[in-house]
Amino acid sequence: MSLLRWFGTSKSVWVRGEDAAAKHMKKMGYRVLARNLRLKMGEIDILCLDPKSNCVIVVEVKARVRKSDATPNPESSITAAKKRKLRTLTKAIAARKDCQNKPIRIDVIAVEFASDQSKPIAIRHYESAVGA
Repeated sequence: MSLLRWFGTSKSVWVRGEDAAAKHMKKMGYRVLARNLRLKMGEIDILCLDPKSNCVIVVEVKARVRKSDATPNPESSITAAKKRKLRTLTKAIAARKDCQNKPIRIDVIAVEFASDQSKPIAIRHYESAVGA
């Protein structure tokens, strides 16, 4: 069985989650600077800028297919180790010349899909979810 048939769509749940999160950020007025930004110590899912406050936002996206009411929320998978990694990535971004002297925060966006749908059934945005 191919992976495409396994997921039931041409895009994996993670890619669809990141697409939905980027669309959500744009709709909220943020400017998406980068997606899947690879650094030596890891990857940032989405990097945004709030044009009003000039704040740089590191966005961690968690996406899941809700198979039943017992399926844990995607945001519940943000562990202490993941928070440490996000802080490390944020420090690396803050040290960049184009980000110096700008406020920076870490947001989490949780995206849930029904097993038979490509559009999200829920998007939850947690601002400053992880202290930088």
